[in-house]
Amino acid sequence: MVAEFDVPGRLAQGRPAVDTVAQYVWASRQVGYQHPDLTLHVGQLRDWYDTEGGMNLTALQQDCAAFDAAVRAADEALAVQERQLAALPAAWEGVGAQASQDFLQRHGLAAAGVAAAVRTAADTLRRLSEQLWQAVDAKVDAVVAVEADVGAARTDWLAASAAVISGVGDRAAAAELVDSAVKPFVDSRIRTAWLSAVQSAGAAVADAYQGATAEIRAGSHARFEIPGDLGPTPPSPMHREIPAPATASAPAPASAPPPAPAATPVAPVPTMPSAWEPPPPPAAAAPLAPPPAPAPMAPAMGAPMPDLGGGSGLGGGALPAVGQRFADALSGLLGGGGTSEAGLEPPGLEPPQLDPPEPTDEEDEPEEDEPEEDEDEPEEDEAEEDETTDEESEDPPVESGESVEPVEPVEPVETPPPTPPPPPPPAEPLPPLDDERTPCAIAADEVPQVGEPPE
Repeated sequence: MVAEFDVPGRLAQGRPAVDTVAQYVWASRQVGYQHPDLTLHVGQLRDWYDTEGGMNLTALQQDCAAFDAAVRAADEALAVQERQLAALPAAWEGVGAQASQDFLQRHGLAAAGVAAAVRTAADTLRRLSEQLWQAVDAKVDAVVAVEADVGAARTDWLAASAAVISGVGDRAAAAELVDSAVKPFVDSRIRTAWLSAVQSAGAAVADAYQGATAEIRAGSHARFEIPGDLGPTPPSPMHREIPAPATASAPAPASAPPPAPAATPVAPVPTMPSAWEPPPPPAAAAPLAPPPAPAPMAPAMGAPMPDLGGGSGLGGGALPAVGQRFADALSGLLGGGGTSEAGLEPPGLEPPQLDPPEPTDEEDEPEEDEPEEDEDEPEEDEAEEDETTDEESEDPPVESGESVEPVEPVEPVETPPPTPPPPPPPAEPLPPLDDERTPCAIAADEVPQVGEPPE
């Protein structure tokens, strides 16, 4: 005898009858019988029968026992809570005691709901186990009963079915028996009673699981209240400020002089840098104002002053202007009228008759101003600028409007030093003067004569 709720053992009892019925069905197929639920493949009937082959009602019985223990623990807790609630009024009175009693009553109701839900689950699982066992047991009984309907013809039918399937022996006689006796039995009993029994068992199992699930879900969901003073305080959200990743900052550069404004092309004042720095590019040279027209010079008392040299920016025509300003200042100090013609010569002293100095090439030909460089012309290399500070630019001036192509840097070429200008001719000696000389005469002899020569 198979123990109760032993599904694998119970299915094993009906498997020989399933094998016999499956041989009948497959032999009938060899003689032309077709059915989608029976003749698709040789093991189709075994698949129908073994639908509940993996069912383990023993594990379900263990779950039922665990739920029964939970029900007993819940009932004991309810009994303790009821005793404490009954003893509270005798120990505590007042508004606070009433509030506590109300709270405990609500807590007892929630606990009773939990105990009822556990009890319902335990009862549902117990019923589910019984329903599943009944479905499997009924299916096995139905399969065995259908196969037993053959009675005494079982031996002949099995032999004829085996001959038709394997083709060994008198296959024609066997096929005639299968076609006349076995095939009608398959279509009348196996297709109806047997197939209906196995399908009904599968449906009963599915309905039992669905019913148990719905019954457990239908239970009330208990909600326990927690007083604010006794319950746990929810943790406050922690807002941690994550510091921004420190970026590696480059060392501060050495203080450099502020760049000169674009409207004032003046070179910036040099400062002492904290570290070596390349020389700053020179600022664009400001256009020089045209020199004033040279005034006619009086007979010189000595040799003419030579040019101040290249790079000074002063031509030969600037010297008379300097002498004029100096003479005006001196005449103001000596009480003159502030002009070049008054107050410079002592009274009664005639200017000596001197031959005018021979003009030199430098005085006759005033130096040409350096051509203005176009603002759009690219800057030359730093090496060329350092070596050509005292040299004049040989490039022709660029007219405004014409595009200037950048000049490729060339290697510096050593230039010979400029030849000094020839010395001026010696001045003729002055005629002797009277022994008695006034301070104005002495000052007039020391200062070059400036202004219009007397006619």
